[in-house]
Amino acid sequence: MNKFIEKYVKNKTVGFWLGFGASLALLITDIIFIAVDFSDRTFSAVTFALILVGAAAEIVYFFLDFGFLDFIPLVACLCFGVALGMHLNLGLATLSDVWNGVNFIGGDPKAAIGFGIVFIIGTIVTAISCFMRQRKA
Repeated sequence: MNKFIEKYVKNKTVGFWLGFGASLALLITDIIFIAVDFSDRTFSAVTFALILVGAAAEIVYFFLDFGFLDFIPLVACLCFGVALGMHLNLGLATLSDVWNGVNFIGGDPKAAIGFGIVFIIGTIVTAISCFMRQRKA
């Protein structure tokens, strides 16, 4: 256990842990997203897959501690940003039904808002972590 900590944890900074924590939070949210929202209008397989790819990129970056792979947090942030855009694109159609008082598109507006808020926060935190140092010098 001590060698694991020395090899993988000791040289990480706050910037890395912000991005890694946000990625894990988005991964957990993504699992809940597919569990409760699969048949809904606000669900998108692209959103689900991109969040999985972004979280996997951060997990890979945790274990592969090479200097030339410092772009991986940016890849995760890009995946989260595109997934967020996809979710907002589908969610706004659902919210337009609520605003207009007509059930035309369908979907769960609470799910669209709830998952959208978590996706926005996770994407912003990951973007902030991209501008911070990832490893101690």
